[in-house]
Amino acid sequence: MIPLIEVSPAGPKNRTGSRHDRTNPPEKRRIDTFFKGCPFRPFMGKITVVGAGRLGSTIAFSIMKERVADELVIIDIIENLVQGEGLDLGQTCLCPVIGSTDYSNIEGSDLIISVAGIARKPDMTREQLLGTNAKIMRSVAEQIVRYAPDALVLVVANPMDAMTYIALKETGFPPDRVFGMRGVVDTNRFRYFLAREFGIPVEEVKAMVVGQHGEVMIPLASSVRIGGEVPDPARVERAVARTKDAGREVIALKGATFYAPAHATALMVRAIMEDRREVTPASVLIEEEDVCLGMPIVLGRGGVLEVLEPEMTDDEREQFRRAAAALRENLSAVGY
Repeated sequence: MIPLIEVSPAGPKNRTGSRHDRTNPPEKRRIDTFFKGCPFRPFMGKITVVGAGRLGSTIAFSIMKERVADELVIIDIIENLVQGEGLDLGQTCLCPVIGSTDYSNIEGSDLIISVAGIARKPDMTREQLLGTNAKIMRSVAEQIVRYAPDALVLVVANPMDAMTYIALKETGFPPDRVFGMRGVVDTNRFRYFLAREFGIPVEEVKAMVVGQHGEVMIPLASSVRIGGEVPDPARVERAVARTKDAGREVIALKGATFYAPAHATALMVRAIMEDRREVTPASVLIEEEDVCLGMPIVLGRGGVLEVLEPEMTDDEREQFRRAAAALRENLSAVGY
């Protein structure tokens, strides 16, 4: 056990009065201090990640680094993989982790993050993913309803807006409890390319992306501000083009995207678990269109606390309507 140390003007001493504790040398004190940080401490709730692939496990680790969970469950159909991820993540000592194929472990979850689905290949559109991943989402939703009927559901699987809508319909949960990680990663990418285009820190860029996640996303060029000023539209359009192709570009180079979407998900999880009531883009139900699309929302412990209406030009509104119509057609093709 580490002796209690008092600090005096002459230097530290232990409770016995000795300034040099020879029974507890510095090397041992450093080791003991390391292990004092390892035991699990109470945090803020139980979180489940469904899908233990590269993205799911990266999301799980990113969430653990935020220290907003007192328990994390990771679920997958591949037993060796999910058990290995559970052990590896748990040995960070950030919080207790269960890796399992058994959905009964999600019982009592405050938040469930659905990443399960096949990976998008370089030559695939998000729409081509829909048929297969819709079946997976139906299966996941059934288990959520059975074991965690009071949880919030954050959808990360692609095609994200369609999968969010399917999760909403299959769970039967109210719209404020089912939403997609759409917009945070797209907005971050937009700000990244704007910062590079104008040669300024990303902190000086104000921008947002709404609409559908993917190639038909709507970066709101009209509302971009660079250091508080209205920028050159031609240069903004160059950043818009790069943003729309950002996901495909990374996939072509390395096979998939992990870090940007994992970080974006962790930011949303932090806002939820700490009830930050932050304004952030997300895929939510647009009732008049009967689809889920990206809009700015107020996000907190209760989920979607408010859906906000961004300023858009007539052209941007028309793009939004076209995106909704295209998504409605895709959903109809798979029975929604």
